[in-house]
Amino acid sequence: MFALVKNWESQRPKKPEPPWRLLGLGLLFVNGMAALFLPIGLFGTIISTIACLGFLFLPLFFLTLRLTKFYGNSIFFALFLGFISAPVSALYLSHAFGFFLGLRSPEQTIFQKDNGLSNSHIYRFTDSKFLYEYQLTKTIPGSIRKTLYFHVAPWVSADWKEGDEVLTWAICPQFSEKVCDWDKQNSKVGQSLAHSNIAGLNPYYLEAVQEACKKFDFNLPKNPRILLPISNPEEVLFNMGVLGLAGLIALNYIWIIGILVWNKRKR
Repeated sequence: MFALVKNWESQRPKKPEPPWRLLGLGLLFVNGMAALFLPIGLFGTIISTIACLGFLFLPLFFLTLRLTKFYGNSIFFALFLGFISAPVSALYLSHAFGFFLGLRSPEQTIFQKDNGLSNSHIYRFTDSKFLYEYQLTKTIPGSIRKTLYFHVAPWVSADWKEGDEVLTWAICPQFSEKVCDWDKQNSKVGQSLAHSNIAGLNPYYLEAVQEACKKFDFNLPKNPRILLPISNPEEVLFNMGVLGLAGLIALNYIWIIGILVWNKRKR
């Protein structure tokens, strides 16, 4: 691809378009990708989001390559920012927009039938409970000699019986050595750990779930759902929307500043 771009540069370029057209084209591309991925993020999954990005890459790359004859190589920067704005929109903006516009509410989930990867941020349950007797705590050495404690427990339907599958696991928001007080956690609504503000700790919680399954002789699902109990899903979705909107505004700002610096450097 780099050789293709270099060969394309060697061709005689046409008269450059006015800078304001380049600025507008970049803004259109960045925000257009965000708009395109709003419904994909709302009704699709993480896999479908990645698949759409992969499907669009080559067509948009060759379109951008053609546009370099009119706008120069700076248009590739717009392509890069557009491919950042798409997942930002799908993973953060879509669920907040869908919820507050009434297109989709926090997802109702059947414990024993629904597992695997999902793009949902929030799960709402009815007649559910934590199995305190099967909780497990995994310790990880932290910074400055401080040990972190990762507490997990099965999150099941109220009619769960011994021998039934455990597909969903709850994590305790505290990291102290003290045993988690599960009675204070909301068993009706959970936030996907992958979309929470502690998503970076997902590998440790996954290890804790694996150890719990081994210790208590549960079958480990291929993709166990790990959720953080929350009391206010509306607030979580609002914060996600604010974060996604801030990211999109930042991408637009980067493009505008980048083009202003680029044009000033060319003078």
